Amino acid sequence: MARKLPVKRLIPIMLILAIIGLIVITQWAGSVVNTMKQDVVSHAEKELRVPQYDSIVLTPLWIEHIQEQGFDKPVVGMFGASTVFGTTVKEAQNTPSGILQVHLKDKQVLNLGLSGGRLVETYAILASVIDKVDFVLYEINYGILPATDNDAAVAVYPTLMSKLNQNIPRAWLDGFSRKDKESVPSSVHNAVSTGVLNHWTLYHDRDALSYRFFKTRSTTEKMRREIQKARDAKQGVKETYIPPFRAFEKLKEDQQKNVVKHYKSLYTWEQPFDPNNSFGLFMMEKTLDLLEKHKKQAVFYTAPLDKQMIAEHNMLEWQDYHKVMGAYQTLIESRSYPFIEFNDEENNLIPHEYYHDASHLIDDGSTIFGEILYERLKTYGITDTQQGTRKQP
Repeated sequence: MARKLPVKRLIPIMLILAIIGLIVITQWAGSVVNTMKQDVVSHAEKELRVPQYDSIVLTPLWIEHIQEQGFDKPVVGMFGASTVFGTTVKEAQNTPSGILQVHLKDKQVLNLGLSGGRLVETYAILASVIDKVDFVLYEINYGILPATDNDAAVAVYPTLMSKLNQNIPRAWLDGFSRKDKESVPSSVHNAVSTGVLNHWTLYHDRDALSYRFFKTRSTTEKMRREIQKARDAKQGVKETYIPPFRAFEKLKEDQQKNVVKHYKSLYTWEQPFDPNNSFGLFMMEKTLDLLEKHKKQAVFYTAPLDKQMIAEHNMLEWQDYHKVMGAYQTLIESRSYPFIEFNDEENNLIPHEYYHDASHLIDDGSTIFGEILYERLKTYGITDTQQGTRKQP
């Protein structure tokens, strides 16, 4: 009869096997992520932006590449939300970054817009590449401002911030009663994730690996989707697909209703805007601090809205818009940075037929706006062949 190995001898053997298995899995995961990164870089170098199918997961891979690179031309970085990225623009060459790159042959234009990103995520992305950009073009989309102040959670994509080692301090939430401090990692958590876990592929790139194999960024997200799908099926609710590259006027009636409903909700302030208690305005201050510290030239501008659509469907109060955007403009200009307001005219800057919704342009409209933006930037030196200087007070 075979003799059984003592438990005390089995434990070390099992530990060794587990460690070997973990090393093998980590190396395999690293090769998968490296392949994904190479694909993202190849695409982004040609198209100026990461692939559209999940830019949230792929943007950090592109940023890591940027951090490793040296550029032989001055770099223009474009920052903001989905209107910068071009969520409803099919061809990357038709995004404002694509248009600017055609004109600015002596510069490298980088599209670092993030679909769904708010001021916190944009700050994190800017901080990650601040040493690599010479000029900053920062678009403020009004739709992200109510959400930034309304929501208790600080960020929409905390995993992205963790991967970039750009989690904000909890102390930044002091005085903002609507914000949930638990939505921001503690200093101990930050130290562990930055100093240890982010060096381990299985942790650092868990969202990329999850998306690569399960088409979801996390198991929590997958479960939430499945639960919602089951609830909708039980209640007889059918998901309405809205073609992303189609003009609003060419959408079906039920699709238009969903778009209008979404944007009415997006533009709603749960409490009246208070410039003395606005987390979004606070984050803009931190963004300006960052730019000043690194002595970067920057221009801020607003995403042009479809005033015709907004008026027809009573989607927002312009009095709120001017109060909110006026506060941002006052702050930005107080630091001697230019601010371009594209919504101060009575009529649309871009024709109504080129909008997918109240703020997103389709290809033809985006091309028109890119050209307008280029002309306006001539005033501030960014479009010159030599580097301009920040506007002095």
